[in-house]
Amino acid sequence: MFVHVKLINMRILITGFEPFGGEKINPSQKILRKIGKLKFFSGFSVNSVLLPVSFKRSVEVLKNQYENNVYDFVLHLGQAGSRTCIVLEALGVNLMDSKNPDNDGYTANEEPIMPDGALAYRTKINLKKLSEYLSRNKIPNVISYHAGLYVCNTVNYYSFYCSERYSNPAVSLFVHLPFLPEQVVEKTFLPGYRTPSMSLNLQIRAVEKIIDFVSTQIISNF
Repeated sequence: MFVHVKLINMRILITGFEPFGGEKINPSQKILRKIGKLKFFSGFSVNSVLLPVSFKRSVEVLKNQYENNVYDFVLHLGQAGSRTCIVLEALGVNLMDSKNPDNDGYTANEEPIMPDGALAYRTKINLKKLSEYLSRNKIPNVISYHAGLYVCNTVNYYSFYCSERYSNPAVSLFVHLPFLPEQVVEKTFLPGYRTPSMSLNLQIRAVEKIIDFVSTQIISNF
């Protein structure tokens, strides 16, 4: 049974990314712009931050957030254009590596994110139960055990690191989002097949349901 979200003034940080890889928009950026206008989020204390697609600067932004705020839950959102559904990332790996440069022009080459950190961390959220909850609410989703080694993984790992070392945030999760329909008008992945996409409304609904689920987990620990 789910507890009404207004029973707790949960402190939440939601992050998204600027466009990258030649795209003009990023679905996570669009979601951040909508958060302040949606009634659902009025039951929480929410900060939203647009992160740079930069290995170094993204960590600096998060470091500043965690030094100046205490969060019960951090939800990182990022674009993964080849995905067909909402992707719940289970792990963060202590490695930065990329074939393509970030938006600062930097190309990482098998570098540790935090030299004193563990090889990997796992989210404290029960993703199997979360996945089932999203499915019951007609939101297509999948659990992933590798978020890649680009900036998304860097952000994911750093928040896990801070959670383990400093208990801030209390819990963290990275969610990869498909392209929006307007991004795939000219994209194909096979002859006769358009690249997968998901509407902004459904992506926002997924974010709401994830927060709803996580808020009940936090409440149950009180």
